[in-house]
Amino acid sequence: MPPVEARSSPERVEWITGDLVCVYEPLTAGAVLGSETHWTHVFAVIEALAGRFGDDGVRLVVAFD
Repeated sequence: MPPVEARSSPERVEWITGDLVCVYEPLTAGAVLGSETHWTHVFAVIEALAGRFGDDGVRLVVAFD
């Protein structure tokens, strides 16, 4: 289990459990969906489609496994 400070830390926290080095690094929406990812291309296509077919005419379905 991570130390208490890792559970609510806005920054990276490392701790050692036995021989294992554990790292908690909070994610932000920008880190996951920002300009450094491929999602900006997906959102551009969605925006173009919405311009052509209307906001209600476009749906994005994503599955993760």
